[in-house]
This record gives sequence, structure tokens and C-alpha cells, in this order.
Amino acid sequence: MREELAHGNFEAWHFFRHGTAGSAPSHVVIQPVPGGDPAAIARGVTTTVLREVRPSEAVALLGDQEREERRYPRARQVDTLLTAAKRPDDPYLAALALRYERLVDSGDRVPVKRLVDITGLPLGTVKSHLQLARRKGLLEAVGAKAGGRATEAAHRILADMGDGDSPAEE
Repeated sequence: MREELAHGNFEAWHFFRHGTAGSAPSHVVIQPVPGGDPAAIARGVTTTVLREVRPSEAVALLGDQEREERRYPRARQVDTLLTAAKRPDDPYLAALALRYERLVDSGDRVPVKRLVDITGLPLGTVKSHLQLARRKGLLEAVGAKAGGRATEAAHRILADMGDGDSPAEE
């Protein structure tokens, strides 16, 4: 788990042994962030920086992440497809539909903007990819309100990609 510290000049990485969610981290590494204030970095890790390290918050975040992974077992697969796709093929569009649905379900008020952040694509491109996913039957509207649901076809495309060496499922 990454934690930003001391006004953005340092970060702490909390390392947990696999399967020890809910316990304290086994290691904490504090390091300067790229582009941090050179004067603050030159002073080194001060007691002020150390006071900002909050292992209990990292434990809570790890627990939240594990609950999220149980709720959305294809999350890693979806995020990998969204960041690695070079063109809008069916697996990418299926992943886009599932991630869009998840953002809407979580109450995100600007899910398309969040998809822009995730994919690194321009807003217009993400909007056109969502429209394409709708046309291909991978994302359907839910009544007259904003949002949508990934269709069974979208779920099937990702499931057919397999679980073997691929990332975990959403």
C-alpha cells in the first residue's frame, strides 16, 4: 500500500505478508517522491515525516481492497485490459462496460471522467468507446437514468479469456 507523506515530498510503502490482511505491515519503506521539493528531501526523513506514517490506515485500505476484490473478482483483469488496450476490441469494450457499471454502482457522479483517468484516453474517445460498447450489446441502459449495466455478453467475453495465467477476474 502506498501512502503519501509530508506534503507530497515523501511516500511510505506498507508491505504485508500475503494472507495477513487485518494485521500490521511487516515492512514500511519511506522514500522521496519524484519531483518532490529538493530542500525537503535534502533534510531527509524527519520526525514530522515519521509522525505521518499511519500503518492503521494502510491496514484499513488493504481490507477495503480485499473486500472490493471479493465483490468484483474480475477487477484486475478489467483494469489491465483498460490500461493496455491499443484499440477498442471486444475484450477492451467488455472491460469498459464492467468498469463503467462498477463506477456507477459505487455512486461515482462522473464515471466517464474516472474512465478517462483510468485509460489515459481523451474524454471524447472514452465516450465513443462507451457508445460502441452499447452498439455491440456489451453495455445496456438502465431505465431512463444515467448509467448502465454490463450485459451477459460482456461477462462471457472476459470469462472466455480464461483465468489461468491471466489477471484475476472482475
